[in-house]
Amino acid sequence: MSGAARDHFIDAYASGALGAGLSLLVETQALIAPDVGARVRAAETVAGVFLELETPAALHEEALAHVLARIEASAPAPESGGPARAFMAEVTRLPAPVRAAAFEALRARDWAFGGPGLRILELKLADEARVELIRIEPGFAAPRHTHAGEEYTLVLTGAYHDGIARYGVGDIARAGPDIVHRPRAEEGEVCYNLAVSEGPLLFTGLMGVAQKLWLT
Repeated sequence: MSGAARDHFIDAYASGALGAGLSLLVETQALIAPDVGARVRAAETVAGVFLELETPAALHEEALAHVLARIEASAPAPESGGPARAFMAEVTRLPAPVRAAAFEALRARDWAFGGPGLRILELKLADEARVELIRIEPGFAAPRHTHAGEEYTLVLTGAYHDGIARYGVGDIARAGPDIVHRPRAEEGEVCYNLAVSEGPLLFTGLMGVAQKLWLT
């Protein structure tokens, strides 16, 4: 992703204008990429200055009670033992924001099969975008595909090459309808990725034919 696009996301994040999925992506990248972390802190400082200049708005006397009641009503019931799913040892080593979202997702669902060596965990966030944690075994690849909308993928561990460029820890790859690629994890470490997409994957080749038959 270009520096201009990255700065746009950071400014939107600092001002609270970014969706939940992309906010998670920026927050996580700030933890694993020092230069991004510095840029986020600077943007938050500027946003804080502008916030201080705003005229305070009066709240209803019962506003806090209403908010706390809504939080309590939406909180999932605690489960004894916590999430017990595959790859938990790996998930516990992921950056804190993603780890927390993954634990919450694993309370309701397990990893989905995405192909040989590929597992996908959907993170249910308050967002219109699809947010997923993707695990790729070393040497394995996702099916060749394009996208119905924009997708941004942050590499959390390991690295992959999609036939166009190489992406390592802290890098964000942008893909859209203009890009056809096949991400393949490098040998060595398992490649974990946080992906935020505006539309579904569109497969090519035989997978694409099967997808079209399935949807018609």
